[in-house]
Amino acid sequence: MNSVYVIARRDFMSYFYSLKGSIVFWFFLIFMGFFFHSFVYTFVEYQSQAAGYGSGGPTLSQLLTAIFHNLHFILLLIVPAVTMSSFAEEKRSQVDRLLQTSPISMFQIVLGKFFASVSILGLVLVASMVFPAYTLIYGNADLSSILSAYLGVFLLMASQVSLGIWVSTMTKNQFIAFIFTMFGLFLLLILNWVAPNITSSGSTEQFVKYLASTTHLDNFFKGLITVSDVTYFILFTVTFLMFSHVSLDSQRWR
Repeated sequence: MNSVYVIARRDFMSYFYSLKGSIVFWFFLIFMGFFFHSFVYTFVEYQSQAAGYGSGGPTLSQLLTAIFHNLHFILLLIVPAVTMSSFAEEKRSQVDRLLQTSPISMFQIVLGKFFASVSILGLVLVASMVFPAYTLIYGNADLSSILSAYLGVFLLMASQVSLGIWVSTMTKNQFIAFIFTMFGLFLLLILNWVAPNITSSGSTEQFVKYLASTTHLDNFFKGLITVSDVTYFILFTVTFLMFSHVSLDSQRWR
């Protein structure tokens, strides 16, 4: 495991030695801040209108759900930006040859890259906590629901990273890695909605919906932590890490 730590630490530190880390954080906070301001403004406006009509307005839980769904959408852009260079850049500069001839396994290399990307994006999630914290300070938001939502987003993020790393193992071009990763993540986002148009079979439709990340993430946003949803994200992550290992191992012996 020491080799995994060394690789993860090297990638993590190198990310912040370049402008890429600052750009990702700037992009994320700007967009999150813009959408959060828009959501809160709309929330307050609807609350005022509802009070005038004597009816109930939107709740804080609905506001938080909108915020976390927005976070899910922004991750579609952030995750590919972080994972696209995991292997693609090293292939282009041929640094991957040093790793492939080193006395460590391909799976250790994959794990090192994975933990580095997860750590970087974990900091992004920590930075985003300022927005739900606002609802705790100035409202009566449910802390347990917020923690449940963050657990779901973290598991989602880890699964997205594993997919991005797998794509990065198969190309030397970072832009191609970015596009294909974003396309794959977007497909997982909309599978739940397009499933009825893909197949007319009820069992097949349910299977396609099960593959959609939104199906499992919505339960976390509702404060529900189930074994099936946690298992989905863990299996997804492990599966694509294994795909990455197989992809690299096949290249090692070419």
